[in-house]
Amino acid sequence: MVNIRKIKEKGRKLPNVLNKKQLLELFNCIKETDIFIACLLALCCGLRISEACSLKKQDIDFESERIKIVQGKGSKDRYVMLPEKLKPILEKWFRINGSEYVIPAVFKGWMAEGQLSNKFRKCLEEAGLLIETEKTVCGQQRHAYSFHTLRHTFATFLLEKGVDLYYVQRALGHSDIHTTQIYAHISNKDLQNKINTAFGHKKKESFHLVNDPIQLLQLKYANGDISLEEYKDKMEVLERVY
Repeated sequence: MVNIRKIKEKGRKLPNVLNKKQLLELFNCIKETDIFIACLLALCCGLRISEACSLKKQDIDFESERIKIVQGKGSKDRYVMLPEKLKPILEKWFRINGSEYVIPAVFKGWMAEGQLSNKFRKCLEEAGLLIETEKTVCGQQRHAYSFHTLRHTFATFLLEKGVDLYYVQRALGHSDIHTTQIYAHISNKDLQNKINTAFGHKKKESFHLVNDPIQLLQLKYANGDISLEEYKDKMEVLERVY
């Protein structure tokens, strides 16, 4: 069943998020290492597509485990935390990426947002997640998921893990906490567990975010979702990083 929420809260649609199975399917379809890195930054650090594209190596502090977002939305600087498991992936990526930008491009310093968006859309299509929704007044086709969905998933995951809304607001760079509160309507894990307990069901296993691409492939293979040959092929792609 497609995980699309169309509930409205005071005239605003709740954003769609990706569940664990969808994330595994999506990351298994990302064959380009630079796109893989960009998606990990959005999923594990909550970066916007513009922030991922303009991010420089010098703005990642491995010692303090934080990333400086320079002139993000609203021309504001902020810091986001760098998950420990993401550090070795980025460090190895930096050794083979000669650009000053984390997500480089061939003909200029950084990858354009449109290029990253198009590449990500192709990955969604390959994973069976390029789902059409409504069209705009100009006739432009909208889709259930986009690169920004990774940021929505990041925020929802934090709330489901019990992170205070204030800290989620800081991580996302929202100036108004009411903007962040929309994720509280999506994150209903505690309510679901209480309902299941009330009706005699076992507590569901909590969502564990796997942000290591090797672990993603291993889990996919262990679940029988890909063959040994496919597993080896994907591992060859990751050798550019590992």
